Amino acid sequence: MRLLVTGASGFIGRNLVRWAIGEGHEVTGTYLATSELAARDLPNSGVSWVRLDVQNGERVTKLIEAVRPEGVVHLAAQAYAQRAWADPIDTFRTNVLGTIHLYEALRHHPPASGVLLAASGAAYGVPAELPIREDIPLNPTNPYGVSKACQEMLSLQYSLNFGLRIVRARLFGTTGPGKRGDALNDFAEQIAAIERTGRAGRLRVGNLEPRRDISDVRDVLRAMWRIFEAGEPATPVNVGAGESYSIRYLAEELVRRARVPVEIVPDPTRFRPTDELDNRADVSRLRSMGHRPSYPIEQTLEEALEFWRLGPAPEAGTRRRGRAPKRSTRAR
Repeated sequence: MRLLVTGASGFIGRNLVRWAIGEGHEVTGTYLATSELAARDLPNSGVSWVRLDVQNGERVTKLIEAVRPEGVVHLAAQAYAQRAWADPIDTFRTNVLGTIHLYEALRHHPPASGVLLAASGAAYGVPAELPIREDIPLNPTNPYGVSKACQEMLSLQYSLNFGLRIVRARLFGTTGPGKRGDALNDFAEQIAAIERTGRAGRLRVGNLEPRRDISDVRDVLRAMWRIFEAGEPATPVNVGAGESYSIRYLAEELVRRARVPVEIVPDPTRFRPTDELDNRADVSRLRSMGHRPSYPIEQTLEEALEFWRLGPAPEAGTRRRGRAPKRSTRAR
């Protein structure tokens, strides 16, 4: 299959591209800034890398006309809630306007196998009950969650009005070796840096009480592809572990694996104004499609720590939409 992956230089994208190449797909991946191509785990062979800003509708259209993809995985997004609070306009230009640009181009050249949207559990907001089912109303509580809810509404609209097959995978916490911006890898990177000193040190943490539904990226990719193959446009599917882990558990498990003594120390600068207490997903719909996770959280913790023991990973920006940003940061 000629597969187009937008935002392919991001954490999920890099892993997806590597898997798709191994499966024999002809992959085109988009990136935002040249610095993103320095990521240690970026696939360099078997993929055509194209610089693309999804905010630029003309460039998006030209790419679709050139590639004529048979399948599309739409990952390109500004994916950090904190950045969305700081710059909601840019977040909406990327996540909402960028999605419109993509779908407008695709409705003139419909991919035979359809489109998979990487939606987000952040669109649910603070649920009234757990686990979070797909049929509860979306009630996002931050600009990022609102932008992801808009993406879903656009996806359904283009499916109903223009006949595009667009399926939605609502991703909860996704982690794995080398991710930036999540607690697990932040803790692992800190511990690896302490180990390199050969002395005892301090692990600086924020609020340890929230619980998060976290899955290994390799399980997430398998689930996403199952939804891509068998999902229905009208039926979003939660992608998660179906259980949640406290941030304290992640910190303590990583400290237990440290090669030098490490003390866990609260850092006021790492606390957020608000924190969801729990976000455990109901994954019954995903399980009914035959998906079962294969990677326990303990294995992910160990492999993340080993990744950071190899040394700091290159910084690679914070958005995955395509043009060189004015500020150096990256997404998802």
